[in-house]
Amino acid sequence: MGRLIILAGFLAVLFLGFLTPAFAAPLDTERLERRCTDCHDLDVITEKEAYMADWRKIVDRMVAYDGSEISAIDKLMVLKYINENLALDGPGVRARRLEKNKIE
Repeated sequence: MGRLIILAGFLAVLFLGFLTPAFAAPLDTERLERRCTDCHDLDVITEKEAYMADWRKIVDRMVAYDGSEISAIDKLMVLKYINENLALDGPGVRARRLEKNKIE
């Protein structure tokens, strides 16, 4: 009986592991592409060099445009991605600079 419970638990974890990606929130990069490339190319965003305070102003301005369908959650997730990966004062700036220097 104990083995059956362990097996059932293992199968449940395995099954839920396969379902989780289908219901998980999209990656931040996907959200950035979906929400921010209706008006301009992704390169405009990823090549911009700005501090987080400036990014907040930029994103606020983009969200304020008529017809913008960016929800409050999307805005926060985009800002989180920018902070972690693009902002000059964000934690990802060092990795970005190292990657850029490798290419050059």
